[in-house]
Amino acid sequence: MGTENYLQQELNKLIQNDVSTWKFLQEGSLDGVWYWDLENVDNEWMSPEFWRTFGVDPDTMRHDPAEWQHLIFPDDLAVALKNFEAHCADPDHPYDQVVRYLHADGSTVWIRCRGLAIRDKTGKPIRMLGAHTNITAVKKSEENAKAGWRAAEAANAELRSFAYSVSHDMKAPANTLSLLLSEFEHHIDGRIDADGQEMLDMCSQTVARMQTLIEYVLDYTRIIGMEPKFETVSVRDTVQSAVCSLKADIDARGAQIEIGPMPRIKAVREQMTILFQNLISNAIKFCPVERTPHIEIAQIGKAHRDTIEITVKDNGMGIPEQSKERIFKLFQRLHGHDEIKGTGIGLPMCQHIALNHQGEITLTSTPGKGSAFSLLLPKSMIA
Repeated sequence: MGTENYLQQELNKLIQNDVSTWKFLQEGSLDGVWYWDLENVDNEWMSPEFWRTFGVDPDTMRHDPAEWQHLIFPDDLAVALKNFEAHCADPDHPYDQVVRYLHADGSTVWIRCRGLAIRDKTGKPIRMLGAHTNITAVKKSEENAKAGWRAAEAANAELRSFAYSVSHDMKAPANTLSLLLSEFEHHIDGRIDADGQEMLDMCSQTVARMQTLIEYVLDYTRIIGMEPKFETVSVRDTVQSAVCSLKADIDARGAQIEIGPMPRIKAVREQMTILFQNLISNAIKFCPVERTPHIEIAQIGKAHRDTIEITVKDNGMGIPEQSKERIFKLFQRLHGHDEIKGTGIGLPMCQHIALNHQGEITLTSTPGKGSAFSLLLPKSMIA
């Protein structure tokens, strides 16, 4: 493996003895070559491709470094000269940087400029061999991508602001309407027939659903607009906080919650609590009434490969295979409001929280037997 391949030996001789071979390599793979006499610094040979890259006729230019120095951006020239001096002083310091040149048509040409100092027996640099690679197309693609990202971010920010503003503005009227309905029901107590009472109950239920939906939309917009502030968090503590906030629902169904060993991770505490609150709430809500909800929350095994897995497992009604993707889409529900209450925001919000933590949520489920939602996080999130 250490010996030189015979084809490599052959190519080296070919380059030395056949000018056309060197010319092919120079023209076919480089956008300019230069060779500078460091002992006579006014002499620098630049290949024709060097000048053509900048839209300049090579026949009009002298082999003098002063010829190109007005084309390179001043700030980039300073960087190149600094690297040149460092490379001459220390061969291990690479002469390799991206610089900008002015094209004859006024546009900017981005060049990756690399060089190698040729030294005498004492180690003194006497020549400098350089190569240019035109990366303008790559830079333009990067700039277009950044512009697209900035436009998308601006649109998303505007959408988040709009959703939050509308939801916030709807909150007060919905609360007022709920209060008026309650007062009206109290005022007419016993003075309407069964049909009237049924319609009044339907109005109250509709307003309650509206209030719940508004609260969820506000939570969702807060999460997607929040700049994550990570801290060391005990997952067990966030699960217990979620359980505490769901005490009424848990007691109403006699739900059994088992919390196993949990890691400490780098996370946004509030978001993790919201995530487990939604998963536990769903586990209770989607458990058949004739069955006592049983929920197990634990880290599955030790962190394997590059992933931590924390699972919320239930004994609920399960989710059909064809619906597993749908439930993570905003406002998508598998059941009507008259069957099971819900907004269609909880699971998409959980998935967004997982994404905020460089992770994801996966689902395994058996209809009629239960589901297991797994929060997968990169191992690097362990605190």
